[in-house]
Amino acid sequence: MRIRKLIAATAVAGGVLTAGPLTAAPASAAPASIDYDCATGEVCLYYNSEAYGYGAVYVQYDKVPNYQYRYFSSGRNGGSGAGVEVKNHAAAVDSWISSTFRVYYNSNYNCNVACQDIPGYYTLDLNSRLKNNNASGQNI
Repeated sequence: MRIRKLIAATAVAGGVLTAGPLTAAPASAAPASIDYDCATGEVCLYYNSEAYGYGAVYVQYDKVPNYQYRYFSSGRNGGSGAGVEVKNHAAAVDSWISSTFRVYYNSNYNCNVACQDIPGYYTLDLNSRLKNNNASGQNI
């Protein structure tokens, strides 16, 4: 996913800087698997994993010590899971930050049971320990 984001950003920048005859580019062999809900500086948590089309989204701007009382909403990938509390219901993370984002099994950034690092500008499904067992998250 990081490469796809870089290519998209480069294509936009290149299109602005170049002039000349326009031709259609050949279609990509693999369709994009995610319609991006996040922008630079944000992290998106998704209700579903990649295999299920991501579904509803929760956009995070800062560290969150407890996902309780925070809810998924419909996004570009659909509404499956909209209205569901984020705590213990996330399946995937899409990072649009340069630093690593960490998802924790416990509240208050406690990694005693489990945690998972999402590299900057990367999209990953949560591992089996954290899928639907997420309680907090922050940039590290």
